[in-house]
Amino acid sequence: MKIENYLKNKTLLADGAFGTYFAQKYGSGALPENANITDPNKVIDIHSDYIKAGANLIRTNTFACNTLNLGEDMNKLSECIIAGCRLAFMASSLFSNVSDSNAVSSNPDGEEKRQIFVAGDIGPIPFVPGQDDEKISDEYLFMVKTMYDSGIKIFLFETFAGIDNIQKSLNWLKAKKEDEPDLFVWVQLCSNQHGYTNEGIHVRNIIKELSSKKLVDAAGLNCGIGPASMRNILDEIDFTGIRYVSAFPNASFPQGMLSRPIFSGNEKYFASKMEEILTLGADIVGGCCGTNPKYTEEVARIDLATKKPHAFKGEADAEIKVREKNSAFWEGSTDKKLIAIELAPPFGADDKKLMDSANALTKYNVDAITLPDSPSGRTRADSILAGLKVSTETGISAIPHICCRDRNVISLRSGLLGAYMNGIRNILAITGDPVPTLMRQEARSVFNFDSVGLMKVIAELNREEFYKDPITYGGALSYNRPNTEVELSRMIKKIEAGASFFLTQPVFSDSDIEKLAFFKEKMKEVDPDVKLFCGLMPLVSYKNAQFIQNEMSGINVPEEVIQRYKPDMSREEGEMVGVSVVRDVIAKTSDFSDGYYFSIPFNRVYLLDKIL
Repeated sequence: MKIENYLKNKTLLADGAFGTYFAQKYGSGALPENANITDPNKVIDIHSDYIKAGANLIRTNTFACNTLNLGEDMNKLSECIIAGCRLAFMASSLFSNVSDSNAVSSNPDGEEKRQIFVAGDIGPIPFVPGQDDEKISDEYLFMVKTMYDSGIKIFLFETFAGIDNIQKSLNWLKAKKEDEPDLFVWVQLCSNQHGYTNEGIHVRNIIKELSSKKLVDAAGLNCGIGPASMRNILDEIDFTGIRYVSAFPNASFPQGMLSRPIFSGNEKYFASKMEEILTLGADIVGGCCGTNPKYTEEVARIDLATKKPHAFKGEADAEIKVREKNSAFWEGSTDKKLIAIELAPPFGADDKKLMDSANALTKYNVDAITLPDSPSGRTRADSILAGLKVSTETGISAIPHICCRDRNVISLRSGLLGAYMNGIRNILAITGDPVPTLMRQEARSVFNFDSVGLMKVIAELNREEFYKDPITYGGALSYNRPNTEVELSRMIKKIEAGASFFLTQPVFSDSDIEKLAFFKEKMKEVDPDVKLFCGLMPLVSYKNAQFIQNEMSGINVPEEVIQRYKPDMSREEGEMVGVSVVRDVIAKTSDFSDGYYFSIPFNRVYLLDKIL
């Protein structure tokens, strides 16, 4: 029997957690997926325990099967996935004489026959800064194809915070489904108690995307929260276009003990809340972290044979959200090249140099002042608070850089809310420089996600909170990376995530100008309104030029520029060479650049007199 035939008449009860039950049953802190190879009997026993408890669907022990978690290559990954699928089928076949890879008629201990389905379980690959998104997408597709070749017909992607990296896999399965309609594709998202994922996106918006693209047969939530919170969030989601809804909550909210989550034994409470979720019309229910066969057994006591119609409220009564204002830093500026100046916040609490430079810029036609977020991993004053002071005192729009290195999604959202409350309306979203090697013992990078993920957080806040006067945000364009196609792909993803401007590293050479012109053309093809700010840096001495050439990553200072400086130049002579070089770049980029982004060494903003 196909799973959809089953779901027409009954609610499907799935198993509970594999990982936490594995640790509870065997007292092991090892990755459970390794047991597919090293101790298969333990895997079969866990599947069997859940089937005996009443589960009609079990998930393969492959949730954490990926090259990063396993520390292995693709061959070993394939071996682990194939073994996990085989063991799940073996466990289900122990309870039946029927041999079907995805739905098995069971008759354990003389009980009435029932269907046991096997779902191929795919969990998220952990995020690593600088990872190749295309490579990650390909690894997910490799997992899917390996499961497909192993006989899997039900594909479950669970505990996801977004669908970007599994889009390729979902598209592949959608195409396969045209010839094999019995394939079943299912996505479960993980959120906090307010419905937001680790990418800062509300699950309702991801469900809406899945529905509009017709990518899945079933969707729902798992992990992260207990059953009561999950019930409330499910009730907020419009599942129109999603045929089947699933709910796999944690046993409860865990308590930490020696860095390990501890869940209380509350099987009856869990089952009572699951009954409420079933009343809303959930089609597939199961358990996540902290649940075990006792939880499954309690839920199995509920009447699952009587299907309830979907009664999720969704957004039917949602407020109509209308934009009232545009606070982009270029708003109102016409027929001029835009000017943004970078001023670095101080290392200490003395802001005199910063504010002297910021106030000096008021006599120039400057559109914005940008403030880096502890660049190079060295602590500086907070970019948002420094930007607030600069904009309050000078009246010039501030653009704080916000990087993903130092904050998780909770802190990032908190900072953005605080910035907005204080009038900040322009942001530069960046991934951030890594923490210097010597500091890693005392400071560790966070990197919940990269700049594209941060842009999605801002976009979500613009939709939900800031819609009357949304934040304008942009990103960095690393035009001189060795792999142009990778950077072009990143640029397009940033535009799709809502970036409306790009700042570049300082430009010095004709070859870099050609690259920048190429990127601008590609930018116009995606969105002609996106603005490009060409980076400019007036090098002020021979020593300064040599330092930037040799010790600043991502900046290409050609030898012919270095040769225009002399070690024995006076301060004024060095500055005039820097001004001349910058003016040459402005002349060569004026036909395609929307504006200029100045990084002026030592805050010598008076050089703008000679440049502009």
